[in-house]
Amino acid sequence: MRLTIVLALVLALLVLPLVTPGAADGATIKGTPEQAITRMKAAFAKKDHGAEWETLSPGFKKRLSRKAGRNVDVGDYVAARNAHRRDPRVAELQQWMHTARATDIKYDNRGKAKVTIRFGAPLLLGKSVTVSMIHHELWELWIKGEKQPYWGFKGSKTIRVFRHPKTNVHTVQTMDAKGKVTWQKKFPAAKVRAYRTLTRWYFHDFGDYERQFMNAATKSDNRIPAPRTRPRTRQPK
Repeated sequence: MRLTIVLALVLALLVLPLVTPGAADGATIKGTPEQAITRMKAAFAKKDHGAEWETLSPGFKKRLSRKAGRNVDVGDYVAARNAHRRDPRVAELQQWMHTARATDIKYDNRGKAKVTIRFGAPLLLGKSVTVSMIHHELWELWIKGEKQPYWGFKGSKTIRVFRHPKTNVHTVQTMDAKGKVTWQKKFPAAKVRAYRTLTRWYFHDFGDYERQFMNAATKSDNRIPAPRTRPRTRQPK
């Protein structure tokens, strides 16, 4: 299968559970696959390829980089998407993306789910595709006057946040591979707008589609210059 079709099918299965500031401090927000698919449609319609890349699980990205023998990042993904944007089959999927819907979801006790998504587009002739999704817990620290939060995966060894129990000062730290602190910043309680955790679903395993996607996406001739897309949320520089 050509990269154009694989990319389009992959994109049709991506999720983007967006959150908005304003929740009470300490709130926990749980996303769902169904809500995420609805968000994905909006991102796909806007051609926001950077947002699409964010919906792939960390595990998927690691496997992709391992297959390529180098770090595969958002620049590679944006380049591939831009290169195949005018393919007529991709354009048709773009037109019929609103027909994608989850028809079956089976959860397990490992934080994963098997999700069957059906497409009503003529190109796919009502085809159903079953993929694996996984959820991760994230934390977000919103600072007053800033439009994007500091964030990280809970349990991450590269970035973390902790609150002093007496002063309520929040400290954000980044660490290197050996656990040494490489950067940190403290925020007094008066500066903190909100701290919260959320569950976000990612596409983790595409089965046969994933193997085809990886084989195509890791070829050297698929990487072309492309502007790097800034993420929706940020980590410390």
